[in-house]
Amino acid sequence: MNVISKPLAILIIIGSFIGGFLMEGGVLSSLWHPSELVIILGIAFGVFLAATPVYVWTKTLVYLGRFFKGGRVNKQIYVELLGLLDELSRLARSQGVLALEAHITTPEDSSIFMNYPLILKHRELKKFIVDNFSFLLLNPPQSLNFQHYLEDQIHDVVHSMMEVPRATGRISSLLPGFGIVAAVMGVILTMNLLGGDMDVAKIGSSIGAALVGTLTGIFFSFAVVAPFTHATEVMVRQDQAIFEVAAAFLNAFSHGVSPSMATEIGRQRIPPEFEIQRKD
Repeated sequence: MNVISKPLAILIIIGSFIGGFLMEGGVLSSLWHPSELVIILGIAFGVFLAATPVYVWTKTLVYLGRFFKGGRVNKQIYVELLGLLDELSRLARSQGVLALEAHITTPEDSSIFMNYPLILKHRELKKFIVDNFSFLLLNPPQSLNFQHYLEDQIHDVVHSMMEVPRATGRISSLLPGFGIVAAVMGVILTMNLLGGDMDVAKIGSSIGAALVGTLTGIFFSFAVVAPFTHATEVMVRQDQAIFEVAAAFLNAFSHGVSPSMATEIGRQRIPPEFEIQRKD
């Protein structure tokens, strides 16, 4: 369902826009002005590139792919997360924490991590798990608040992820203004048609083209970029939630809690939409 939800939503948006215009007696050709698209989308794209570092460009492309795929957080990845953490903690409990070293040094080659492909694909989550088990291997002093340490890491990861929706949200707020720029250019061209033997039809067409600029800016702002921005924010919040589940387990494990109890503590932090019953 996730795979088809976004294309379906896009079809509804475009169908409502075009269908409503046709029902009002409009002619589609009157909406087609490539020069307006070049002005509005070109400026918006340039501003985005100028305002953001290169790594945000690549992250935006990544989130664009996830937008159509439906995101990477689902019930199965929570099942794998709790399974992986439980298996690692049981190994540490039976053979000592040093037994984890071979698995967390190169998780891609680990016989344990291999059983959890979704965790291996989630680069940030894999790093979070490996880094914090490595930290516990160093036997940190009790005076160091491990829970705050985990929370600070999650904050840093989420802050980095939020660079994309912050950037696209800003572009969304600017697009109507770029539409006005295109409209003003159209009005300037219309002014050149005034005087002498004025062609009323040509003037009307020119004014219509100018108004399409405003319409285009508003449409791309509220019907294209804004939904993508919100969807990205939802994906970031879903990622944050799965980090918090891992952090709850790791914090419990660091206090000597049994693997079963640590798993239950983590399970209870899973959001309701991905809830896992104990029997799973």
